[in-house]
Amino acid sequence: MQETCGVKICGTTSIHDAKMAAEYGADYFGVVVEVDFSPRSLTIEDSRPLFENPPIDAVALVFNMEADRLHQLIETLSPAAVQFLHLEKVSLIRKLKKQYPKVQLWQSIHLPEAGKDVDFNAFKDSVQMYVDAGIDLLIFDTVAVLKGVKKFGGTGLVSDWGVVKELMDQIETSVPVWLAGGINPDNVRKSIQTVQPEGVDLCSGVEAIPGEKDPEKVRRLIEQAKL
Repeated sequence: MQETCGVKICGTTSIHDAKMAAEYGADYFGVVVEVDFSPRSLTIEDSRPLFENPPIDAVALVFNMEADRLHQLIETLSPAAVQFLHLEKVSLIRKLKKQYPKVQLWQSIHLPEAGKDVDFNAFKDSVQMYVDAGIDLLIFDTVAVLKGVKKFGGTGLVSDWGVVKELMDQIETSVPVWLAGGINPDNVRKSIQTVQPEGVDLCSGVEAIPGEKDPEKVRRLIEQAKL
């Protein structure tokens, strides 16, 4: 774990909230782009103001975006990073790394919510596959099934942090590993102490309503994460 834990405030929908995240000390803010199941999703065009002269590095989150549209996103928004909420094809990641060397590529790896069984070998294989492809950062998040539909990101559900730590102890990678899933101002210290990630990535845990951040929650969260 780094001496100071990184923080990404995700699901940002306004310049006001991006500036607030920066003011309180976040390292990144994330914008969900054209993800149908997310109430925080914006189109590429509507996202543009958030990526123009951002106060801190801006990350674009996508889910099963067509390759042509993904290229359009990168060329239009010039994000600091693109985060894949789905398990992106390794072949596409390799192509993007060559075509856009200045754009980081982040991969979310989803674990079951706490209490569900975890296939350690499958997750270790996934991690190694993306590391070999040149991924820049891994985020361990929680997948949820709500009303029969799988949701990836922004669920507010926590995975078993003990299992996540065990998984991290079994993998050898120089790629930074961040933690997401159900993190809020009240449990962020425990998540950091248990898992020892290089950063935390959260959304619903600092919201007033979906898509709108609560200033006090953001302040408390970052204060606790940066202790």
